[in-house]
Amino acid sequence: MSSRIVTHGGGPHMDDLISVCIVLAMDNDIKCVERRPVEPEEIADPAVWVLDQGDVYDPENRNFDHHQFPAGTRKCTLSLLVDHFDLRSDLDEMVWFRALVLDDSLGAIKTAGELDCSATLLKGLMRGPVNEFVLAKFEQAKKLDSDNELVKLLFAIGAHIVTDIRSKKERIQLIREKAEFAEVNGLKVLFFMEDVPDPKLSISTYLKEVGKNAAVLVVNNTRDSGWSLSRISDHPRVDFRRIKGANDVLFVHANGFVAKTRRIEKPAIISLLETAIV
Repeated sequence: MSSRIVTHGGGPHMDDLISVCIVLAMDNDIKCVERRPVEPEEIADPAVWVLDQGDVYDPENRNFDHHQFPAGTRKCTLSLLVDHFDLRSDLDEMVWFRALVLDDSLGAIKTAGELDCSATLLKGLMRGPVNEFVLAKFEQAKKLDSDNELVKLLFAIGAHIVTDIRSKKERIQLIREKAEFAEVNGLKVLFFMEDVPDPKLSISTYLKEVGKNAAVLVVNNTRDSGWSLSRISDHPRVDFRRIKGANDVLFVHANGFVAKTRRIEKPAIISLLETAIV
């Protein structure tokens, strides 16, 4: 069954733009995206995704508006869609997602307070040049067919978000299987002696899951054949400048938060860490 997206006209915001991206990625039957007021009969038509307008939340009929909720409700069209597609648990870890939901439901000042930053900084980060460009192009559109270049871009953004979530789930499972802990000078070190693609992207999630803290992460050096040693959460007792010039150490960052070594055995890595950790 072919379907379409109808969202409001006027000035778009990032939350409704990203909502369109996710629907495009999740529904392969979308034939067009329209930016205009929704017609009454479209509210009851499950072939129409009604986003951010209509005063109706009815997932079965694909209505995803939040303006009818009481003031202070921490929901927006994006969060309603994420719940519908069962993406919430993964996206809740993303600061950008939480910021968009809070900003659209509570406003910039309250959102800045929750994220412990200024409203000016928040707006600046959320309205960078890439965001502004895509929003401007989207605002100019009235009706976009599925073969339109902007729709292709929005689909690609949505597909990236969804694919990244799936990759994260696979990565977390690999981390659970491959993680090794050791203790060096009273601090925990997390080792991945077997290859795990981009483990750094999910380390905080994993450590929270297992209820452990770690001060150092040891993973494959993706640029060369060797190991990458990095400081976690800027732990004050870890400084890799202490091992600069040591055998098998190839590189140490000037600020001491990362080092690169040759492909040495685990005991040799621990020996270096005994010097780097005081």
